[in-house]
Amino acid sequence: MFKNPKLKIDRISYQKSYKPFYEFDLTPEQLENYLDEYIVGQKEAKAIIATKICTHFHKVKNFLLKDGRDDTVGFIKNNIFIIGPTGVGKTYMIKLIAKKIGIPFVKGDATKFSETGYVGGDVEDLIRDLYWEADGDLEKARFGIVYLDEIDKIASSGDIIGPDVSRTGVQRALLKPLEETDVEIKVPPDALNFLELQDPQGRSRRRKIVLNTKYIIFVVSGAFHGLEEIIKKRLNKQKLGFLSEIEGRKDVKFNYMKLVTPEDLVTYGFEREFVGRFPVIAVFETLTEEELFKILANPNSSIMINKKRDFKVYNIDIAFTNEALKEIAKMAWEEGTGARALARILEKVLIPFERTLPSISINYLGVTSELVKDPYQVLSSMINNPENPKWKEFYYKALKEEEERVKEYIFNRQSIFFRDTSFEITPHRLKLIFDVYKKEDIELSQAIEEVVSLWKQIKTYEQSFERRNQIKILFTEDAIDSILEEVIRTDFGVFAYCEKIMSRLEYTLNIIKESTGKNLFFIPAWALKEPEKFLNQVLAV
Repeated sequence: MFKNPKLKIDRISYQKSYKPFYEFDLTPEQLENYLDEYIVGQKEAKAIIATKICTHFHKVKNFLLKDGRDDTVGFIKNNIFIIGPTGVGKTYMIKLIAKKIGIPFVKGDATKFSETGYVGGDVEDLIRDLYWEADGDLEKARFGIVYLDEIDKIASSGDIIGPDVSRTGVQRALLKPLEETDVEIKVPPDALNFLELQDPQGRSRRRKIVLNTKYIIFVVSGAFHGLEEIIKKRLNKQKLGFLSEIEGRKDVKFNYMKLVTPEDLVTYGFEREFVGRFPVIAVFETLTEEELFKILANPNSSIMINKKRDFKVYNIDIAFTNEALKEIAKMAWEEGTGARALARILEKVLIPFERTLPSISINYLGVTSELVKDPYQVLSSMINNPENPKWKEFYYKALKEEEERVKEYIFNRQSIFFRDTSFEITPHRLKLIFDVYKKEDIELSQAIEEVVSLWKQIKTYEQSFERRNQIKILFTEDAIDSILEEVIRTDFGVFAYCEKIMSRLEYTLNIIKESTGKNLFFIPAWALKEPEKFLNQVLAV
């Protein structure tokens, strides 16, 4: 299958250079901090993956800038082998990294491939998909990420007699792409004329589009049921003292997957050559009940944002109390399928309200633990008595708790969010950020960016006013808060609003400057509402 080939074939260029990549300067710590905004727990896995992916792209950049000169070692890729149960964020983490870096990402399922291909595609189709994900930019596609899930399903089974040809065949088919090979991009017949070239004799020939996999990083993942027993068996043979100590402690559940070695993967059913193509192994932990709660409480949670947007299409605002989130987390943990269970339980609890509330005169919903435990009983009460003030009380209680969660989240990460600016966090600005976050149902990081961007525009306006009038104005912090609040509330442009304010002050300030030589004025918040009083005070000084 091709993705919009008629649209994207126009963008084929053999002269493009993916310049943003050559300016790559992200550090492992910065990437890990970014992942912390979205992913709860998995500290060790985040550190490993963030470090090796950053190192990979820095190494690629340096290799390309040197043009491979005087290099006798060659380029070895940091392909990553991920082990972890379902629903712990394996795919999500790699998607976030691709988004942050700005590179194409494709995901495939290992169980759908065979060594000779199957109806609809083969192993190399994943590589071709990178080209289309890069919008026909061959240079950009060279630096993409290919993610192959369910990789444990292609391990050779020990339950059959003789070699497991179909599974080992897929492993062998992947060997060349994992290291370096050329993959020809298949182009639809009706687009071939875009690729026609004239040779010196005037004859037409078709130029091939070839994507080389040398700099493409491959990430594979799986749950690997049964691998733990292989690891335990190896450890018992080695007679390690700490093993009996661990097994003797009933209060601690040890993750044996952390002790996995390449040899364990070979025993599990992978070819040595295949395992050798993955120098990096990262192990994800099973999510605890507390971590599931933190996922729900995270203001950047895609699960929660999407659920809020479901209700927002009916102009219904929804908020959750802490106890409601804890109850949902408990139910998800008991189900045992990780973060996937959170979305399923949210739907089960809230679909009755999503169906019914648009038809009655209630445009808000406070989700409490009572509602989570017995949604149909609460909904029945709401239908029978929609004017009952307790529904509004539930909503405002949930809204207040949500606001506190957001403020705490910002406060704990302010050194990261505002590292590159002199933006000062005030209680008023925290409230404004929350208002933007809640009004638009966006990620908290986006709401912060929006408010900080408006703040920067105010500071830019101060500079613009000084250039035009040779008068330096500085809005006080409370004045900036007042301007931010007004432009957010009215969707007024910052420059237009500031011009409206300063038009009532500009003429008199110029007169003061000419008569006294004073050219620095601090503009407080009250001056925005009482310009004449402010000017009289300035004149009296």
